Amino acid sequence: MTQAARFALIQLGAILAASGCVFILRWPAFYWALFAGVFSVIAAIPWHDRKWWSLIHFSFPFLLLLAISLSIDPLWYLAAFLLCWMIFGGVLRNRVPLYLSNSQALEQLAEQVPQGSRLLDIGAGTGTVLAWFVRHRPDVQADGIEFAWLPWLLGRIRLANSPAGWQHGDAFAADLAEYDVVYAYLSPEPMGLLWEKAQKEMRPGSLLISNSFDIPNVPPERVCNIGDWKGSRLLVWKI
Repeated sequence: MTQAARFALIQLGAILAASGCVFILRWPAFYWALFAGVFSVIAAIPWHDRKWWSLIHFSFPFLLLLAISLSIDPLWYLAAFLLCWMIFGGVLRNRVPLYLSNSQALEQLAEQVPQGSRLLDIGAGTGTVLAWFVRHRPDVQADGIEFAWLPWLLGRIRLANSPAGWQHGDAFAADLAEYDVVYAYLSPEPMGLLWEKAQKEMRPGSLLISNSFDIPNVPPERVCNIGDWKGSRLLVWKI
């Protein structure tokens, strides 16, 4: 079950339980939000492995109560939901938010990519990596794939007149066999799955490079410090 589905089930159960308590005791709406928040936090302890989930669970009923009291047109909520889905659609599918590689990371990445390689950026965002390689490493055939619609559209516009390959789709459905280097700036959650996929599909001697996120129980062949304010690193595995 995905984290989003767990969140929805926990909130639904907590809201129903709180509604029953408040209805029986005839208490005001504030107590409904308080009860729902407490119930959801208790349920989240065994179901979510990050403390910040508890904060989100506790806050959600109060935010819902605030939204109802403001009498905002529901179409605005629909518009906000659609916008978030278009930007962060990968979070629901693979728990991969939108991360953008900075110039320091790209300079380090370029040093790891052999001459004349074919590179795939999975979860390519707005095409930043591809645009950089087109400009600074024209010897590299750079391709990218992005699932979220709005970043993909921005990348499509950005790379319209470039030789870079640009696809819309699920990065974990892409065939990695034809690439010499696969670059990923994802999140901790899918790294184990990415490693399994790379081992099955990538050719011996090819490189898997991750920005910042480790593969569980698989030490990288080398680590390159990017030197930015976040303390980011490039982790390189040879297949």
